[in-house]
Amino acid sequence: MNCLQCNYTNPATVQYCQRCGAKLNLTADEIRDTLIQRVEVERAGKTAQNARQGLVFGIVVFLVAVTLFLAVGKAPSGALHLPSASKDAGYVEIRYRYEPDIPKLLVPYNTQRKP
Repeated sequence: MNCLQCNYTNPATVQYCQRCGAKLNLTADEIRDTLIQRVEVERAGKTAQNARQGLVFGIVVFLVAVTLFLAVGKAPSGALHLPSASKDAGYVEIRYRYEPDIPKLLVPYNTQRKP
C-alpha cells in the first residue's frame, strides 16, 4: 500500500507508513480530504509561481519600454546609421496645399436692371 503523504510503498500488513509514520488505513472521507488538501497546496504553489513570473515579465517589459523611450531619436555615437525622418530633419520639405476638385460653372450675369 502506498502512503498518501510520502508515496512510499509499504507492506499491506502495516497500519502506519514506515517512512513518515502517517496512518495507512484511512476511510474514504479521510482520503478525499487529504487529496483535496494536497491539490490546494499544489494550486497555491502554482499561483505563486505564476505571479512571480508575471512580475518578472512586467519588470522586463517596463525596462525595455523605458530604454526605448530614452533612446528614441538618438543615434549611437560612432555608428553608421540612416538619417531619421524626425521632426527636426531638414532634408525633406513638405508643403500642404488644398485644391478642391469643384468644376467652374458659367453663370449668366445680367447687368440690366428691371424697371
